Amino acid sequence: MLLPLVAATTSTQESTLTTPWVELAAPGAFDESPRDVSERWDVTYRVDATIRLPLLIVRIPIASRARVGVTSFSARDFRTDRRTGLRAYEFYAASFPERARGLNRLGFLREALTVARGQVTETAQFGVISSDREDTMAKADEVLDNDAELLPYSVIDSLIRRGAADSRVLHLMLAGSWDSARSLHDEIRPLWDGEEPSETRHLRNQGDERYDAPLAFLGALQRSLQDVADAVAAGEDPRRTRRYQPYVHNGRLFRFEVRKVERDGARTAEYARAGWLDDPTTLRRIEYRLRDARDKEIDRFKLWVELRPSSPSNPFPPPHLPVAYEYEPGAYLRLRAVRIPE
Repeated sequence: MLLPLVAATTSTQESTLTTPWVELAAPGAFDESPRDVSERWDVTYRVDATIRLPLLIVRIPIASRARVGVTSFSARDFRTDRRTGLRAYEFYAASFPERARGLNRLGFLREALTVARGQVTETAQFGVISSDREDTMAKADEVLDNDAELLPYSVIDSLIRRGAADSRVLHLMLAGSWDSARSLHDEIRPLWDGEEPSETRHLRNQGDERYDAPLAFLGALQRSLQDVADAVAAGEDPRRTRRYQPYVHNGRLFRFEVRKVERDGARTAEYARAGWLDDPTTLRRIEYRLRDARDKEIDRFKLWVELRPSSPSNPFPPPHLPVAYEYEPGAYLRLRAVRIPE
């Protein structure tokens, strides 16, 4: 419900699932107290919902509810040897069924990026995503009318390299609610061992489906935000110079498209009063579209973020942490997430 991405797959049956790639690339990086952390960043967001009635070219808000869910984002840089570095991203999202008409949707993504000379050389990703997607009011009502305790989830394990990307998926039916990525992972992880993959996918980095860097969703979004920040600092229009950023999700090629980069006076004043801004003059509203390899629009969302240009002295700068974002899983619904204290 709150993860702006798709879980598209292809059906093949291959070997038994083995250790997730993210555990091989970054052992212990997502432990409760990981070792050798040089820097860390954490943000948490409250999610509010507005239900809208689509009427021709306008959408009329008809109901709103605060605190229907929560999301969190964390990043960690780790000390390794002098030639390489490691950054770990984690994004977690969950609805509160008691405040979302019984809708129970949640999931997380973990990404481990291997970095050499400021460039990502490999990304390993592991995630759990609610498989259902309520992109229309009719689908949402169907889910809400369903009293089944078991819900479908997709467990995605991916490795993205410069030459190719591989993905393994396990489909599960689960019942329950989890209050963190760690608690959900700890229940899912034993089920992964010894299972046959439900789907696998292999993507060669060539031809029309080519990516410029081995990035998954979170890493690619951060790279796009940095490119936008550098373009704005240089007086350029990011829609002309940094419009697209490819990434790989579950063995398929997608891309971020920057649609708008604008100042937002009302939100700047709101977030400045809340004490979230270091420099209000750098806050921008960035509108994104997610597109697949055929240029079909998959998702759309907006971010409010302070743009910080990169520095020659730091080829792999700290992540951009949005103050707020909005996501539209369907024409009938808008989700707004705003930072809250940890």
